[in-house]
Amino acid sequence: MRLREAIHGHCSRGENRLTIRIPRRLPGRRQIAWFAVDPPDEGRRAFEEREFSVSSCTDQDLTDPAFLAGLTGVIFTQESEKPLKIAEHIRTYARRILNHDCQLILRPGSEQLSRKPSIVLNTIDRLHLWTTGFSREEIATLRWQGPRGSIPPPPHALFFRLEFPWTVVANAVAENPAGPAPNRDLKINDIVLDDEARLLIQRAFWDCADINLVKTTEGHSGATVYHAHAELTAGVHGPWPQPYFVKIGKRAKILTEYTKYEQHVDPYIPFHLGPQLEPERCCLGATQGIIVGDFVEESEDLLDCACEGRAAAAIACLFDRTLQGWHRAARKDGTSIAERFTQWFPKAIGNDRFECARTLGAQRSLADLQTLFQRCDSKPVFVGPIHGDLHAANVRVRATDAIVIDFFRHGCNLPLLYDAACLEASLLVDGFRQDNRDITEWMSSLRVLYDESLLDGTLPHVSPKNQSCWFHTCVRQIRRYARQWECRNLQYAGALGLALLQKAVKDKDALDLEGSRRAAAYVLAEQVLSIAFGFVADSHRTVTQPQ
Repeated sequence: MRLREAIHGHCSRGENRLTIRIPRRLPGRRQIAWFAVDPPDEGRRAFEEREFSVSSCTDQDLTDPAFLAGLTGVIFTQESEKPLKIAEHIRTYARRILNHDCQLILRPGSEQLSRKPSIVLNTIDRLHLWTTGFSREEIATLRWQGPRGSIPPPPHALFFRLEFPWTVVANAVAENPAGPAPNRDLKINDIVLDDEARLLIQRAFWDCADINLVKTTEGHSGATVYHAHAELTAGVHGPWPQPYFVKIGKRAKILTEYTKYEQHVDPYIPFHLGPQLEPERCCLGATQGIIVGDFVEESEDLLDCACEGRAAAAIACLFDRTLQGWHRAARKDGTSIAERFTQWFPKAIGNDRFECARTLGAQRSLADLQTLFQRCDSKPVFVGPIHGDLHAANVRVRATDAIVIDFFRHGCNLPLLYDAACLEASLLVDGFRQDNRDITEWMSSLRVLYDESLLDGTLPHVSPKNQSCWFHTCVRQIRRYARQWECRNLQYAGALGLALLQKAVKDKDALDLEGSRRAAAYVLAEQVLSIAFGFVADSHRTVTQPQ
């Protein structure tokens, strides 16, 4: 099943307020099979009335890709005489069935098994399968922290107690038709993929003869992103459509990101300033999922643009145009920066990283810095929808347009200042990757940006000969917008201190200059938090000793 159909079908049952899905009828995938038993007369009749072909199937059938390609669902019956047998069947075949976009239907063979489905439930729990049909009390016993309290989108396992007639079972399957079968003839270039990821690509590009995947990044959600060129089997205007981006990752995270695209990105981000998904190519498997969208051609990431001194216009576009649809929803809220981000504050820093930071001048522990951060308690704060992971690599630049990507960490009712702080911290740590200056010299060229200028809002100009001049220009532009979102003094200082510390503790194995820059981010975060909250600034930005 296509991911959009799955979500909209799910929402049409009252879980959310999205548009109602119209099911696509896909010829060739209208077969229901009972595993290892003959279909009961009532069950056969219910499915045949809905234009399904009904049969029984064997072990050999469920290992045959051609047979699975025609299936919409497989029914496992728990036998009263051998109730444990179904656990073996689920362990052997469930993931394969779901990865082929088939529904897995589980049916007890007696009233006792219907009332106490512990064997089926425990097996599903151990396999981490998405499921529906169990009571809230039964779901609460699961050790796996999967989706709870709602109907997950297909494909998933459906448990139907005996109290439900076969007509209900047949309706549930008919309302969620299978998507196109995997294209086993699809030629994929020589790239390492596990079996489920390969099947997802074969399903997503079912109408293609060839696809070339080039790995670009590994997202912060743990998903892997590829740049893809596909060759259509029967393209109207030739075999070569525009290139795609392909993102493969854990099912729950892919579903979360897809839903954010549907509800929060498409309606509010201008179409030319955000990637557009290809809903017909987005789908889910047993444990993974895939998102496919148009690739932002002829663009560069903001890091490359910034280092050459060409980022000012793109940063202005980012906040003035790209994210404007979100910022229109901003409002004042009575929760402070510290209260909003308590859970986001880093828990620990590696010993080697901290020792490097001490060498560069750090004097306070992470716990001490958290105490300072908690003093960022001024209210109100401007909150609204934010990107949540607005590092420079998630901003693509084409001419002067700023195009945002990767919305997994998008959040609502969060301080707008965090996006600005996240972008500044990213440019600081990642933007100097080609800069080979001694770390002490590098830091001295930046310290002026993290001293009292944060209190009074002034940023002195630096010599154009300074190798960090481009960064000063970017910071000047970012803080223009940050000042607009400050309801009270020093709120940006709190957000910036947090963002710098988050960069400082990440990638603990980073070597050489990158590791040193991350340690330097710790030092600068300490400087920011100490200046802003080691003292108390009044409404006139006059610094006084704490009472």
